[in-house]
Amino acid sequence: MWRDFFSSIGIGSVKIDTVVNEKTAAPGETISGQVFLKGGQADEPVEKIQILLYLQYEEVREDSDFSWHDKHIEEITINVNKAIKAGEKNTIPFFVSVPENGPKTDEKHKWFIRTKAFIGQAVDPEDEDEIIVK
Repeated sequence: MWRDFFSSIGIGSVKIDTVVNEKTAAPGETISGQVFLKGGQADEPVEKIQILLYLQYEEVREDSDFSWHDKHIEEITINVNKAIKAGEKNTIPFFVSVPENGPKTDEKHKWFIRTKAFIGQAVDPEDEDEIIVK
């Protein structure tokens, strides 16, 4: 009972780690990697995993207190619909494309991949990895 409760609030729940095969890509290239899922202390149903490609850019705006902004570029959804057992390990491959007209990484542009696992009635684990577009 306590294990299920703690997992539902994020303690001892499923962990995710996204590993990108090549952290450097050119515009128009495809980035590949794997999402590693590791079961927590209790079985948990993982509905889906989202792989989101973001461009973070610096721009001063009058309507914002922040100079850095995130722009959602691409989203891949992988339906898992499976209970990850306590301690179980799973690997899920993914591919995401960098747009051909996207800016290169520099002091005003940064690229990253955010991964999110959707778990019903629980805190959803996330991971974030920076990539370099040359």
